[in-house]
This record gives sequence, C-alpha cells and structure tokens, in this order.
Amino acid sequence: MIKKPTMSDIAAACGVSQATVSLVLNNAPGTRISPATREAVLSAAARMGYRTQARRIDRRPLIAMLINEVTSSPHVAGLIDGAGEAANELGYLLSVMPTDADEEAEQAALSHLATLPAAGIIYARLITQQVTLAPQLAEWPTVLLNCYTVDKPLPSVVPGDLSAVMKATLSLIDAGHTRIAYIGGEDAIEASRERIKGYRRALTMRDIPVDNHLIIKGRWTIQGGYAAFKRLQALDDRPTAICCFCDRIAMGVYEAAKEAGLSIPRDLSVIGFDNESYSGDMLPPLTTMQLPHADMARYAVEKLAEMIAAPRMRHDNHKVKLECEMIVRQSVAPIDTV
Repeated sequence: MIKKPTMSDIAAACGVSQATVSLVLNNAPGTRISPATREAVLSAAARMGYRTQARRIDRRPLIAMLINEVTSSPHVAGLIDGAGEAANELGYLLSVMPTDADEEAEQAALSHLATLPAAGIIYARLITQQVTLAPQLAEWPTVLLNCYTVDKPLPSVVPGDLSAVMKATLSLIDAGHTRIAYIGGEDAIEASRERIKGYRRALTMRDIPVDNHLIIKGRWTIQGGYAAFKRLQALDDRPTAICCFCDRIAMGVYEAAKEAGLSIPRDLSVIGFDNESYSGDMLPPLTTMQLPHADMARYAVEKLAEMIAAPRMRHDNHKVKLECEMIVRQSVAPIDTV
C-alpha cells in the first residue's frame, strides 16, 4: 500500500515547520508567511499528491494555553479574553487547558496536543513567577505569559509591578505626602517583592528616608489591611497616605479608618492595586493600579504568531514588562487639604 503524504513530509521537503505547512494548507487568515514559503509549500503538496480533506478546509490552526488555574481569581478573565480575542483576529483557534499546576496533568495535555497537531503554545501562570518547563515544550513555538524561565530563555511577558508601585507612590509624593505607609503581601510571591522595591525606589528618588515602621507585610486580605492600619495608627508619627498591595487590603484600611473617625481622602489618602470590580463602588471610589493582563495575553499571542510564521528566524527571547495603568478616582487628596 502506498503511504499517503503527510504535513510532516511536506515540512521536511520544504525545510519549514509542520505548523507552517498547516497554516498554508488551511489558508489561515492573518498569518505572516512569505509568498515564497507559501508557494514552496503548495508546490510540494501538489508534487507529493497531498490532498486536504474537505472537512478541514475551514479548520483554523490551534494554539493552546496551558495555565495552572482558572478559578481562584478574577484576573484569569483578562488573560483568557485577551488571548482569545487576539487569536481570533489572527485566524487561530485558542484552546485553554487548566493543569492545576500538576505535572502529570501537564504531561497529559502536551501528549494530547502532539496528536492534533497544535501550532504553538502559550504557557501561562495566574500569578507572576519563575517556572521550570517540561522538555516536551521544545517541540512547539512557545511564549510564556505571566511567567518566565532562566534556564532556557523564551519570549515572556509579565506586568511591571515595580514601576506600577513607583508610579503610585510618586503620585502621593506629588500630592505633598511624605509620611507614606506601605501595606504589602508576603515575600513568597514575586509581585510582593517587586512592589515593595517600587515603593522604596520612589521614596529614594525624592530623597525621602525609608521608615521601616511604615512598612507592614502580611496577608493580602480585608482583615490584613484592617490589622495593618491599626498598627500604623499606634505610631507617634502616623502616615498621611497608604499605598496598598491590593484592593482588598485597601478595603480593610477603609474600615479601620472609619472606625478611627478618619475621612478618606481628607484625613488619609489611599491607593490600591488590581482594580477589582468593587473598587469603583467603595466610598470614596478607590484610586488603584490596573494589571495589564489582557494586553499581556494579546502580546503573547501576537508574538507566538510571529514565531509560527517564521520558524527559522531568530526571535528575541527577553522578558517584556508591560506598564500598569493608574485608575484615578477620589481616594487621594493633596496634603494641604488633609
């Protein structure tokens, strides 16, 4: 029996990836494949007698997003929505595969993707962190979303946590505040370490001494913010402004300040982080920093599309940091009105 030619055979004959062959033969829209490569693939397919099955004519190339979890935080919606929109615009089908950070589940997902085949992979994490990649990922063009690796550099995109808290702290300094407290999270996660660096750097830039009594680390919860504010209120020289690791901490600060008879922002300015859905409904509405999850995901998909379209081109493998937007509301006031 004569063996029917496959996409792998065409790829080998043309010196391109199987993903590129799939994109050409399925006439995927939005892909950046050179006319010469497209012609070479089509000529090889015709010469070898390859026939695209009718049921596959309108089938889009698949890219998969492997992510460790999808239920514990509202932030995941930005990652999935941004990736889905970009994939659709570029002519790809996005499959989201939660692995619960389980190595066996990840191996099973990769084995399944090898049978489809997948054109490329977005390897994602819900919380920014360093990761160790499975060797099988080397078989696909891969972009890291909200994570990065140091042992085998790959294109990656993460939020600019450090610069975001620098921006928040500098805005409080520009409003005249010099006694600025920082209520952070535990150092176990990278965002905590980066954000407190941003706070310290902003103070140093404006020649304001860092007072460690104004820095409190702990739980990033409403209760954690409440307890932290109580400790700050016990100081002889109390802060006039607080920069919070997250909006939940800010909500706890609001509650404790209300109990103490303080008015925000007249007596105390507060900035949060995350732009949670409720932050605009707080009284007063909370000024906060917006994580760029949707933009990060779009960047990851667009970068992956470039890699798929030009597999032999040398691509930048550096870590890109996207800026966080400040959502200005009514929780910050100049010091002269405090």
